[in-house]
Amino acid sequence: MRKFAFADAGAISLVILPQRYLILLILNGLYFFVYFHRVSTAVLAPYLIEAFSASATSLGAMSSAYFYPYALSQPMVGWLADRWGAKKIITFSTLISFLGAFLFALAESLIWAAFARALIGFGAAGVFVPALKILLPWFGAKAFARMNTILLAVGNVGAIVASTPYAWFIQQVGWRNSFFFIAGLSLLLFFLSWQFVRDAPEAEIKPGKETINKEPTGPPGFFNILKSPFYWLMAVLFFAYGGPFSTFQGLWGYPFLIDVFAFDKIKASYFLMLIAWGVILGGPILGFLIDKKFFRYKRELLSSLIALQVLNWAALVFIGPSLGYFLLGLILFLMGMFLAGTLSSVWSIVREESSPERLGTTMGMLNPAPFLGIAVFQPLTGYLMDRVGQEGNTFSFSAYQQAFALCLCSLIISLIFSFILPRKRGKR
Repeated sequence: MRKFAFADAGAISLVILPQRYLILLILNGLYFFVYFHRVSTAVLAPYLIEAFSASATSLGAMSSAYFYPYALSQPMVGWLADRWGAKKIITFSTLISFLGAFLFALAESLIWAAFARALIGFGAAGVFVPALKILLPWFGAKAFARMNTILLAVGNVGAIVASTPYAWFIQQVGWRNSFFFIAGLSLLLFFLSWQFVRDAPEAEIKPGKETINKEPTGPPGFFNILKSPFYWLMAVLFFAYGGPFSTFQGLWGYPFLIDVFAFDKIKASYFLMLIAWGVILGGPILGFLIDKKFFRYKRELLSSLIALQVLNWAALVFIGPSLGYFLLGLILFLMGMFLAGTLSSVWSIVREESSPERLGTTMGMLNPAPFLGIAVFQPLTGYLMDRVGQEGNTFSFSAYQQAFALCLCSLIISLIFSFILPRKRGKR
């Protein structure tokens, strides 16, 4: 196993790290900022409103500029990772993220800030799928779920850092300087990716080939995937599962805790943070079990995890206001834990069903599904809540119950689709 030595100011090597763990460390550093940028607008909002005299609508449009290039570029990112090699995509994407963060710090108008955030989203799009494609040959198929949950855990650490810690940092240095600092870290990660990340161990790279994956040649790869019943069933499952979860964590969970449980803003943020802690602490445990104990029974575990998530949502829908603090906190923690296990199971099943040469393409074509779910469920749940209406300045539990009942039905659909996923002939 190759090792890299780090030196400081010409000193003899201070740290020696096996190559695959160095690669894992760099890729997790990149994914940390994918989540950080995804949620940091909440903390930035008051500063941006003041700096640009922005309305809530225009600020929301600026924030959403991250998600459109992220979602729309996923199929191309996956195909290019298969065609050109995942390292090239990650390195280029990191450079784009650096440019976006640097321009955001210089932004003189909200339009400029939106363009910079779109660049950040475009750069962030080239991390998750290529990272998993790189980690597969370095750690092996039997560690694939663990690598997935580690990425998700570190990403959620990024989400936590983007809240209270980042708010404190902005108060110390200002929002523009904070983004100059983030741009500097992105540039450092670009150089580390370029210097140390490799698509596969040298023993697996055949002479005369830059990478081990060169089979896909273009549109036929897309068409073959689109003709697969597995792809469409998994896409519907992913859409139906991802939409409700992110609608709760990213939109209605915070006001739900304030309106229904009468939490103050700080207490609500702490409770909502339990979802991220569920991913961080519980996800790796489930990833280990998927790789070690349920390696041959991923579909069964997937169905079980979705069923447990259904129970979580049923509790919110039917007995929400009656939940005590302990049970409410447990549900939120388990919501994050089961999410991490579900995503790891999904990508492990996709890995089994896809040839190594088309893994990036398949993942890239499936990854937009949950984002489309978010795009549908957030306005649709808002419409259902508006039908019930507000009582003063708050929504009643009945309003949230309408929205969460839709989410519960969607998760039940996801559960049904998990039972009918086809498998390759000859596989358990």
